Amino acid sequence: METRNKRHILLRYALVIVGVLLFSIAIVKKAADTCIIHADKWNEKAAQMLSVTHEVMPERGDILAQNGEVMATNMTYYRALIDFGVPKFKAREFNDSVKILSQMLAKYFPNKTAAAYEKGMRSAFLRKKRYYVLVREVTGHDYELLKTFPFLRYSTPYSGFYIDPNREKIIKREKPYGTMASRAIGGLDETFHGNSGLEKALDSLLYGIPGRTIKKQIPSGIVDWVSDPPQRGLDVKTTIDIDIQDITEQALLQTIEETQPEFAVAIVMEVATGEIKAMSNLSRLPGGEYLETVNNAVQGYEPGSVVKPLSMMIALDDGVVRPNDVINGHNGVFRYPAGARVRPITDTHGRASMTAIEAMKYSSNIGLSEIILRGYERDPDRFVQRIYEVGFMEPFDLGIPGTARPTIRHLKATVQDRINLTRMSYGYTTKIPPIYTLALYNTIANDGKFVKPRLVKELLRNGKPEKVFDISYIREHACKPETARALRQMLYAVVNDDDGTGRLARSKKVTIAGKTGTVRNIGADGKYESRYRITFCGFFPYEKPQYSCIVLLGKPDLPGMPSAGRYCGGVLKKIAETLYSMGRLDVPMAMPSDSTQTFAPSIMKGDITETRQVLQRLGVRGDVSDCYNIETYCDSMPDVSGMGARDALYLLEQAGLNVSIQGRGRVYEQSIPRGAALQPGTTVILKLK
Repeated sequence: METRNKRHILLRYALVIVGVLLFSIAIVKKAADTCIIHADKWNEKAAQMLSVTHEVMPERGDILAQNGEVMATNMTYYRALIDFGVPKFKAREFNDSVKILSQMLAKYFPNKTAAAYEKGMRSAFLRKKRYYVLVREVTGHDYELLKTFPFLRYSTPYSGFYIDPNREKIIKREKPYGTMASRAIGGLDETFHGNSGLEKALDSLLYGIPGRTIKKQIPSGIVDWVSDPPQRGLDVKTTIDIDIQDITEQALLQTIEETQPEFAVAIVMEVATGEIKAMSNLSRLPGGEYLETVNNAVQGYEPGSVVKPLSMMIALDDGVVRPNDVINGHNGVFRYPAGARVRPITDTHGRASMTAIEAMKYSSNIGLSEIILRGYERDPDRFVQRIYEVGFMEPFDLGIPGTARPTIRHLKATVQDRINLTRMSYGYTTKIPPIYTLALYNTIANDGKFVKPRLVKELLRNGKPEKVFDISYIREHACKPETARALRQMLYAVVNDDDGTGRLARSKKVTIAGKTGTVRNIGADGKYESRYRITFCGFFPYEKPQYSCIVLLGKPDLPGMPSAGRYCGGVLKKIAETLYSMGRLDVPMAMPSDSTQTFAPSIMKGDITETRQVLQRLGVRGDVSDCYNIETYCDSMPDVSGMGARDALYLLEQAGLNVSIQGRGRVYEQSIPRGAALQPGTTVILKLK
């Protein structure tokens, strides 16, 4: 019995020993597997647990105007703070200065009153608050300005005033020119990626490449270092001309005040290059204010008569008609097909007959229908095919997301589609974005060369071109040069003949050629409303076209049928005449024959070099005393009112001044008066609007 018990005990010990040995072997094997065989894997996991990697957002590239002026950029803001608990805080000086300090804060940062600033600081001082937000958002220039204020001029150990650039940094996308060309530029979402306009279309280039920082624990503590620095995005130089954009917006706004449309569009394009120099899209908000909210310039609309030159271009090019051919006018009422119970084609002023030139000049629906039926009645789709051959249906790739293409459906040799052919000839049963209509007129002005519209000029890295977008053609020859020449003569007659439908757009300074368009608006139910959409598209100067322009007003609040020539043509006329007065057109300035002096038009303040070049080229003498040579400065403060931010900033920084800019646009107020003695390092405040 005793022997049996010993055996059981020994067996149990043996099992325990074997178990321990097996467990030990397993531990050794696992340790060897971890430390030797898969050492790299586990070392990597350990490193991951002891370190944290963060993505660093890159600096987004700027969007620039054609001359390099910034239209969209990143602005870094900081919180201006006071630590009232610093050991050496100058309490007596604070009490002596707090009132005047509050007044200065209210003047330069007017989001709070002087009383509110004073109350907040006194309360924080009594409680020895360690983290008091004096101003919620300040730029680096603002911070330098604040350091010149009473009490804040003391260093941080005595005033407690500081900013924390790492903890309290705020980055915002700013548009120095406000809403100017806002829809073309676009906007950003909360992740700082583009969600509209060029910001979205070129987001991958503008955004840059994110970097990485690693927070790692080492025996002596936790350290941060940058493993991969972020790479700044590319700058995008657009074709927008700040001056032309400003002129366009002002002209459009003046007409908006009179007509109160639901929306308004104006685009200016350079004829030879296709560069878009201005693009304004204004929509009426519920409160009556107009802002750039929808890019109507690239949305499709039934164009109406403004697209008649496309029909005439195809007919002239195909030899269907010649400018002086006589067309049946049907005395203003044309039933097609004869005897059918369909709504007749009508003209406001009925004529028994007219030439092809007159059909365009009078904007005759009957005339255009007769011409197109003459060539394409048997094969209606041949007319549509010719529209494709011209290049009118090609995508433009402007860089604006959501750009629509024309909607022109194919036709069959049926009675209904032959009726549709007549409607199509004068701008109905189609949808065409304004930018496409403008490109058509630009082609006519450009001797038949269909240049591709473009909004982007260059991509820049560190100020140097990385990619240049050259002139591109949709078609080298969309039509014959003689066809384009005949169309220009027709469009000249529309505006400059006394009985032309666009005569209200006529200018005594600049010869304008163009065409009106008036069409009833289509409602949500698909039916025509009593409200209209009016358009004028043209180019100038007629003798040597430099710019083409389209203006569209959607549902203006005017009685009856509003005049496209008066309102839309009036906008184009203002743009053309302003560019003329600025010396921006290749036409001689009109001067009195008995004048012994030649005077310059009004000149904005700024760089005198460019101004003199224009005056010399025009042979014009003028008073340039208000201009400055941007390369030099004197010992007294110049008057920079009226200058753009770029000229004013460069001039004053060359004089050794620190410049703080508030607002957008052009300078209307400066904190240091003209003629005051300059002291390098002084901060001058410029207010822009």
